[in-house]
Amino acid sequence: MRDFQILTDSVADLPASWVKAHPYVTVVDTPINVTTVDNQQLTLHNLTADDFEQVEQYIKQGGRAMTSQPSVFDPDEENPSSVESLTKHYLREGKDVIYITMAGTMSGTFNTVTLCYRELDDFATEQGRRLLCVDSHCMSTGLALLFIEIDKAIQRGEIDSIEKVADYVGANRGFMGHFFTWAKLDYIKLSGRVSSVQSMMANLFHLRLMCSAQYVNEYTRKLEHINPHAKQLIGIKSWANALGIYAQRHIVDPCGEVIVAHGNVPRDARMVVEKLREYLPDAKFLTGPEWRCGAGIQVHGGPTSIHVNFRTDIIGKLKETTEEMEDIIRGLRIRV
Repeated sequence: MRDFQILTDSVADLPASWVKAHPYVTVVDTPINVTTVDNQQLTLHNLTADDFEQVEQYIKQGGRAMTSQPSVFDPDEENPSSVESLTKHYLREGKDVIYITMAGTMSGTFNTVTLCYRELDDFATEQGRRLLCVDSHCMSTGLALLFIEIDKAIQRGEIDSIEKVADYVGANRGFMGHFFTWAKLDYIKLSGRVSSVQSMMANLFHLRLMCSAQYVNEYTRKLEHINPHAKQLIGIKSWANALGIYAQRHIVDPCGEVIVAHGNVPRDARMVVEKLREYLPDAKFLTGPEWRCGAGIQVHGGPTSIHVNFRTDIIGKLKETTEEMEDIIRGLRIRV
């Protein structure tokens, strides 16, 4: 038993089996808000990756959907589900609590939980415990990868307090590589990342964008194109080829974990794994039915989402990564 508890958002996309095996981690529900075509407002809770079909039916009818922040306050402490009630529950159990949020540039949860914990500070002091909230700078399965790394550090005996958890996150969050693509850009178009013309051309010719969560300055990480000036990649194998070359150059441990997750396109995920194995034959691939992009992430990228995550040896800066990826793609074209 540890004397601290880590809370995080359900958009961390940690498999249920992993969470069950690591009871010091609690996943807080990130609801999905739906506005139907006739302006009804719905809030859907605890959706799995497969449950995204419930949301998609409203979107196909002309409705809109977006993720919400976790519920912060909840008067029903008999059935704790909000950040406040869950935190009080663990404080009463004699545990310090740290909340590791999704990247603050992509979600307001960090600011909201920070304010909540300021209000709970006196309560924590009365219990003789401490509270912290830290921004992971990560999203989806990139945040899941960070949790895998945190657990390794705990098992090595390097982390035994919430302060050391926070220090570890601060020192390592920039090295969690995030790479994304989508077979259809309809959902990512709604986020403003691509234009209607780009979406139409990509869907028509089955083109692939290479996107990543890059640092645009020292503290700000955003989802950005990293092949905007090169011709778009054609097909999932071309995309995986380019990423395989990049991964071979920058993965910290060639025998380490590589997450390949998908919304609802298992065939594409298998193709990515097969291609990446050519570059990383000794890597431990985390993929298959458990590693999915959850409903909250599919709201933004859709069911054709593919995510690849691995620990990198550099902090991804937008300009440098884009230049390197363009060179890789150009080289692949020359070889073809």
